Amino acid sequence: MEPDLRQTTDYLLRNPSNIKKWLTLTDKYMQTFAKDPSIFLLPKTHEFLKPLIEAYAFNADGFVQYLVGIRDSFSKEDLAWEQVQNIHRRINGRYVQQQRRERATRAVAKAETLFGKTDYHSRLKWVSNLEHEWAKRRLLFLDKHRDDRKGDRIDVETRAELLLEFWEIIDTEIFEGGIPPWN
Repeated sequence: MEPDLRQTTDYLLRNPSNIKKWLTLTDKYMQTFAKDPSIFLLPKTHEFLKPLIEAYAFNADGFVQYLVGIRDSFSKEDLAWEQVQNIHRRINGRYVQQQRRERATRAVAKAETLFGKTDYHSRLKWVSNLEHEWAKRRLLFLDKHRDDRKGDRIDVETRAELLLEFWEIIDTEIFEGGIPPWN
């Protein structure tokens, strides 16, 4: 009988001393599986990780959320909480960079449709300027919402929701052609 995702999760939570090793292995296995599932071989000793690998190999956002759930199953004083947080930070960072590259690729494709092709260096400079402008707008967007809350800090969950909202605005602008012409 193959384990399911709930059994895998329960097993991870019952063995916090190994959670760092197993989640790190899961991340490596997912990357290998995503490259070519047809040749992926999972060592028998790690077969219990299979449901996790299959569920999230092509769903980085889902895996990031899964890690938050695992992390939050522990007390902040537990070593396991810190270890899972470190893994979460690494994988979330990779996911954010992946989204950034995909967004830039969509913006370039839209710009080519609207303004024609440009040379490599002009395109690089244009993407750099565009991302810099988005970064400034993102900070202003968060500052505005921080002011609305009459506090200095925005909690992590609210910040994540605000960033999703901000990037949806940017994605809509790209889709609708609200991007500047080439430099």
